[in-house]
Amino acid sequence: MLKKIFCSFALLTFVLFAQDDPTVGNLTYMKIAAGKTASFEKAVGAHVKKYHGKDQWATWGGKVVNGKRGGQYIVGSSGHFWKDYADRKSSKVHDDQWAAIIRNHVVETSGSSFYIKDLEASYNDKSSPMWKTQIFYTKPGKRGEMLSMLRKSAKVREKTNSDESRGVYYNVSGADQDGLVYIVSRMDDLTDMADPPMGLGERWVKVHGQKDWEESLETWWNLFDKTETEVVLRIPSMNTPQ
Repeated sequence: MLKKIFCSFALLTFVLFAQDDPTVGNLTYMKIAAGKTASFEKAVGAHVKKYHGKDQWATWGGKVVNGKRGGQYIVGSSGHFWKDYADRKSSKVHDDQWAAIIRNHVVETSGSSFYIKDLEASYNDKSSPMWKTQIFYTKPGKRGEMLSMLRKSAKVREKTNSDESRGVYYNVSGADQDGLVYIVSRMDDLTDMADPPMGLGERWVKVHGQKDWEESLETWWNLFDKTETEVVLRIPSMNTPQ
């Protein structure tokens, strides 16, 4: 288990490909032993303060409040190039402290998975106290088509001056299967779960017309086998100060 967790924080020695923007990240889900959540948050907060402050390796963390992983924690890092992972240096004292936190609190982990942010498909993305993640299990060979439609959706939101905030990501290693696409909707609180005054369908019709919307919607539903949704509450102490 420790080997899986170290992937989130220890040195990685591979580079898959180059890119122009720092869009690579990693995440791990953790199930905490009963009665130890407060201790876990305190320990991780102290660890982040010491080893992941400003100008250090940035980390983020939160608690899943619903969905099949409700009650678990999620930790990770983002905004990197692949080379950043390859070049990262991690000290023994850092690794030993993190290992002790995991050993004393964590009973189950998903292992680390890597994802890439699709900048063109994201729209007005920003940090927030909470976020809703929709995870799409795309059909074989359909991830690219889904990302293409999401890029078109981002342009629709831009042209219609939407104030929504969304990040779009896709996994490249780890997770339940290849081809996962994550749509992350940023929220101030749970009131943002309500439907917006103008939905995507209405915006799409304004830009591309009713026929294009109907055809696109039919295509969309054939791109994935299943989907799941979860809401995550950001834990400030588990995050590198912005």
